Amino acid sequence: MGVRARRHKVEIMKQGKCTTDVAGVDIGKKWLDVALAKSTDHCRIANNPAGFTELTGWLRAHKVKRVGMEASGDYERGVRTALEAEDFEVVLHQPMEVKAFAIYRRIRMKSDKADARLIALATQAYDGIIARRDPYLVDLADLLTYYEQTSDLLAMTKNMAEHERPAVVKAMALAREQCLVQQKRDVLKLIIAKIRARPDLNVRFDLLKTLSGVGDVVAAVLVVRMPELGSLEHGQAASLLGVAPFDRDSGNFHGRRFIIDGRSRPRTFVYMAALVAKRIKSDFKTFADRLLGTGKPPKVVIVAVMRKLIEAANLVLK
Repeated sequence: MGVRARRHKVEIMKQGKCTTDVAGVDIGKKWLDVALAKSTDHCRIANNPAGFTELTGWLRAHKVKRVGMEASGDYERGVRTALEAEDFEVVLHQPMEVKAFAIYRRIRMKSDKADARLIALATQAYDGIIARRDPYLVDLADLLTYYEQTSDLLAMTKNMAEHERPAVVKAMALAREQCLVQQKRDVLKLIIAKIRARPDLNVRFDLLKTLSGVGDVVAAVLVVRMPELGSLEHGQAASLLGVAPFDRDSGNFHGRRFIIDGRSRPRTFVYMAALVAKRIKSDFKTFADRLLGTGKPPKVVIVAVMRKLIEAANLVLK
């Protein structure tokens, strides 16, 4: 290849390079620290609607298309929603992921500005799927969270009422218990009504309820908290839920398979559904009985039923 041809090839490669930048946002209760992956530019913006408008302008001025941030106890919700509304690609990292990336890159500096740059670099290296959230499902997820918190509070209140307490305390606990029971019913009714109000969610809800052990609550949780169901390959649904077995082998050592990570909130409800499914007459019961007959421990069996159940949910929604 001649000199002129090589120069032409280099020019084509330069033109093909992405001219956009990637930004990282370190989120605080009051402030957002923003940094770029390809330069040292940095800014600090208020974590409020006025700041979000300023942030989008700053990002566009620096030709940013993708923005990364850490999950920060819901303080990231406002800025994430604002950026998605302006058609930015938003990558939400778990703090452990960013920490692991820092160890890999041997980055030890710690400050808000340095953290924003670290998040930007991690986002630049991210090659996974970037799925835009459905605002309707976000609101439904908040209702589900309230339902779960009400359930936890109800359990605490019942425990308090069961034990010997001063009469006035016991009376207040019983009154609160009745109030929480009614709230729980009302919230569930509202969640189901909102699911029924959207045809696509309504169809998914009814299909999920055809599975053994899956009732209104579990179906609603899977519709809202696992919207990917129906589009996943075999094994991906189990991995997403956190019930896929991982190897623990090294050399001549063959350890027990284990499960880890995944989405804990829907996993809790799928666990309850699996307990029901393996007791009633169904394919899940036959499957569980066969595993128990081979000497598998009960906990291993229930996880296997959970895995089979979530894979069935993925198939029924295809």
